[in-house]
Amino acid sequence: MKLDAILSDDPRPRDDALAALASAPEHERSALAWKLAVAARDAAEALAAADERGEPGSAHRARLGRACVALSRLRVEIARNSLLRIADEGTRSVKSALAHALRETNTAEGRAVLVHLLSDDDARDDAILAIGSAPWPGVLPALIEVAEADDHAARLATAPIALCGASGGPKELSAAVDFLLELLDEDVAFSEAIDALLRLGGALPAVVPKARRLTKEPGTRKVAGLYLLAAFGDEGNASFLELALSGTKTDEDAARTFLEPLLTDADERIRTAAERTWRAFDLSHVSAPSR
Repeated sequence: MKLDAILSDDPRPRDDALAALASAPEHERSALAWKLAVAARDAAEALAAADERGEPGSAHRARLGRACVALSRLRVEIARNSLLRIADEGTRSVKSALAHALRETNTAEGRAVLVHLLSDDDARDDAILAIGSAPWPGVLPALIEVAEADDHAARLATAPIALCGASGGPKELSAAVDFLLELLDEDVAFSEAIDALLRLGGALPAVVPKARRLTKEPGTRKVAGLYLLAAFGDEGNASFLELALSGTKTDEDAARTFLEPLLTDADERIRTAAERTWRAFDLSHVSAPSR
């Protein structure tokens, strides 16, 4: 295994070298880990220095990322400790590069580092987005915990939480859905939670009672409730229309603002639910956006 190939700008030898890591003996992986740890440390220091001087650090960031990707695949304690040291001692820019490098990790070592970064104010956003790129069920409790503690994190974490739930079994899916439904009681990440629920797809019976309650509220919340019923419920046309017309009259502007982007969504299921809701609110006199 050649260090130069792993750190190369050329993706072909780099990919071949990374692929060879999986079958390499442990002593070879351990020896390489020491060398990569030094390369990663040097790149992190160079990136931090460039940031301090106000200079471009893209080359250092790229080299750091390549070193971190390789370290995450070595499956040895030396490599894991090196990544954790970077996570603990790096600048904001270094931590961002680390999280970005691990966005598609599927090793226990790489995932452990991303979970570690969730507790870091400087790196939390990047870690959440990285987890969303390659979600796994085991990170769901940690994601929910940070989302419960911080409004900004909640908005970022809704889609990754849904993806983590979908990647697991019934228990994980139920936990993800329950948390997303809780977000519908607040305004902080309301639209993000709606979108995440729709992206989950499938039959989610727990959504229906919440959607019915939302239809009794005014404005956007009522529109969202009817929209969720159109996607997850089994209401006939008469009862669906009755829910739309009952209670406070829905502001056409609110309905149009919520539904218009969904009418042109790439997902047919989402478009169909939006179209049904559009008709129920009698917006037929308003020109719907063309696909």
